[in-house]
Amino acid sequence: MKKIFYLFCLLIFGLAFSQNQLPQNQKIDSIIIGNQTFEAYKASLVDYGIKPMKVAYPNAPKEFWDDIDSKLTDTEILNQIREVYKENFTEKEINELYTFIISPSYKKSITNYSMIQEGISKKFFWIGEELSKMEQKESQKISQPNLESKDFTPVKTNLQDGFYEVLNDEKVDVSKMKLSKKPSILLKNISDTKENLDDLNNLIINLEFDEEGSALFHLLSYRNIGKPIAIVVNKKIISAPVVMEPIKDGKLRISGKFSAQEVKEITDKLNLK
Repeated sequence: MKKIFYLFCLLIFGLAFSQNQLPQNQKIDSIIIGNQTFEAYKASLVDYGIKPMKVAYPNAPKEFWDDIDSKLTDTEILNQIREVYKENFTEKEINELYTFIISPSYKKSITNYSMIQEGISKKFFWIGEELSKMEQKESQKISQPNLESKDFTPVKTNLQDGFYEVLNDEKVDVSKMKLSKKPSILLKNISDTKENLDDLNNLIINLEFDEEGSALFHLLSYRNIGKPIAIVVNKKIISAPVVMEPIKDGKLRISGKFSAQEVKEITDKLNLK
């Protein structure tokens, strides 16, 4: 019995010793990959950064993108994240993090992540129900006039059709908005246009951009969070919605005080391009 106990102690000591003997870089890499920091930052840099930019600027020199790609390999991304860990954690803290990352408890939390998320969502499901009720009540009220309301009236302009940045801080009076000289996105980048009705039976126009237009609009909306983007069609500013967050899916709904004839003219123009 004593012999078995001694063997067990030696085994535990051996495991602890072998873990402590691992190079620090290897421990940090295990932490970075284990807590999914690597995958998250790789997606942020490449999928949501470089790829949309390549689509938005197809004429940029190939050498430029090759240089960027060479600096964003998996190895280089891992190296840079590792350096940040070294700068912010002591060796003791790295060892503690590593011990936690390789523990059965942590592995269980990762394995059961979807189940845990589902359980948490169920706990807060009531919030969605309450918000839905509130939305239904509010949608029945008359909206106050503003750029995002159904009372927006198209304003004449001499500008080329397209999507424009608003250069000053004006958000309400369209006549006082100072627009960029050239559109950031042209109508040719619209792949689909449909007229529709909103929940209050007001006429709206649904737009969908092609791949290039989606990438350009993502960048345009990202640069203009909290500011309006003016949409010009048929020499009229037909809408100037304020951007609340970056729009990644390339889909846009235009609302305004449109007549059926105006909606037809706009959709016909957008479909012809």
